[in-house]
Amino acid sequence: MSTRAERIRSVISDFIRGNPDVTGVSIISAEGLIIESSLPAGIDEERASAAFSALQSIVERVSDQVALGKLNFLILLTDKGGAILYPGKKASLVVLMSPKAKIGLLIIDVKDTVEKLKDMLD
Repeated sequence: MSTRAERIRSVISDFIRGNPDVTGVSIISAEGLIIESSLPAGIDEERASAAFSALQSIVERVSDQVALGKLNFLILLTDKGGAILYPGKKASLVVLMSPKAKIGLLIIDVKDTVEKLKDMLD
């Protein structure tokens, strides 16, 4: 029987192998702590997780202030790629993507991965 951490790593590895547009993945706790991470070399995992946690908090507050409702997911697009943040109650999934990512397909893959991790994220 595999441990919870091994199951999480397996799901993340399968996700990364299954979509060539994924450049990194991290699961962060509601407090901004790393649960699991597979980020590109040179990225400080702790700083990245804290930044995404803060971003999620800010976006949720903005959403409340302008009466947009509950955050489903957040897409950040830049000239060098982007990120998708998919929030959960206990933890959030952060996916880094290449600049030419097929975002529609990536969102489907992210939702499938979240479903596999649902017991841990919610």
